[in-house]
Amino acid sequence: MTQKVTLRREDHLPMPLIYLAAPEDLARWCVSQLAWSLEQGERSLTLSCFDTASMGFPVEKAVPVVLKAVMDFLYDHPEAERLTILCAGESVYRAYSLHWNIWYAPYKPRHDQGDGL
Repeated sequence: MTQKVTLRREDHLPMPLIYLAAPEDLARWCVSQLAWSLEQGERSLTLSCFDTASMGFPVEKAVPVVLKAVMDFLYDHPEAERLTILCAGESVYRAYSLHWNIWYAPYKPRHDQGDGL
């Protein structure tokens, strides 16, 4: 299932005009967007992710909740052929990539040790 997912950095994403009080609310909103796309017949899905500081919680708290909800959705909906997660800017991309690599990546990327360790 994880092979269906791609993370990509996008610098110019319009942020939706929504207010959500908690990471769990954001996760439910994201899943509802994916479900709506599937209902419309789309099989290549896209999800835009943003810095959530303006919603009152840091993106680092939102990422694991959103990724878990999204992966649960994909497991429950095998008709989805692929999902591209667009990350608004470098910090959001880093946060999502870190959690993706820890929990979902089929292989772990090499990290430059720099100090020979």
